[in-house]
Amino acid sequence: MAPQNWQCPHCQHFSTILDVNRTVSNAALNERSSLGDGIALMCTSISCPNPNCRSLTVDVSIRNIISNGPRQPVRYGAVHLLRRLLPEGSVMTLPDAIPEPIRKSYREAVLVAPISGSASAALSRRCLQGIVRDFFDIPENRKGELGAELSYVKDKIDHSTWTDIQNVRSIGDIGAHMDKNTNVIIDVDEEEADRLVALIEYLFRSWYIERERRKASSAALAAAVTSKRELQKAAKIDAKALRAVEETTPDGDNKTI
Repeated sequence: MAPQNWQCPHCQHFSTILDVNRTVSNAALNERSSLGDGIALMCTSISCPNPNCRSLTVDVSIRNIISNGPRQPVRYGAVHLLRRLLPEGSVMTLPDAIPEPIRKSYREAVLVAPISGSASAALSRRCLQGIVRDFFDIPENRKGELGAELSYVKDKIDHSTWTDIQNVRSIGDIGAHMDKNTNVIIDVDEEEADRLVALIEYLFRSWYIERERRKASSAALAAAVTSKRELQKAAKIDAKALRAVEETTPDGDNKTI
């Protein structure tokens, strides 16, 4: 197969995939289904070329396979189903500073998106409420509906992010509840669910990860100042000792006062 530009879903490393790192196999499926003949289960596995990763990615698909003869290369037609088996989902690596219930809701939102966009949206909304409560340390007497909690911290969030958060809340509500006046649940598709997950990941980066980066940077700066002051103090002591020596032995004469 031709070389393939590829980003590892495990380590995010960009690579050009050659056949040595890629295996493709096909298994014929029953031809009496409504999908007709020439249908196969295709399995593609890729080992990440990054020596610090080497993780395995596995995708399976049901698709049409077109062959013009035994010596002709296989060509692939319409895709009827595509699923990633490994990794389970493109789950962002999160710092320990994020509480486990929030991490769990986020992971579930990612993993369930290909199956149910509505369920993923509802989980993203739950994750959002956990983030707001934890990051802004919402007091117990202010906890309740997400809308009220967001209003409590509105002045701490920039306008663009605030608008996106309101959209996550709204779509999450639509995915979780029937409309009061109908018996219909409005579906949330996978692409829409992925956008909600993307906003949650943005909040992780711009709030939690940036806060941890600033803490580490501040600690490093404080340590640098302490180190420099210690060096400065040692230099002053050395300079004072040197002056004392010079004053007591200039040209062999003792000038100690």
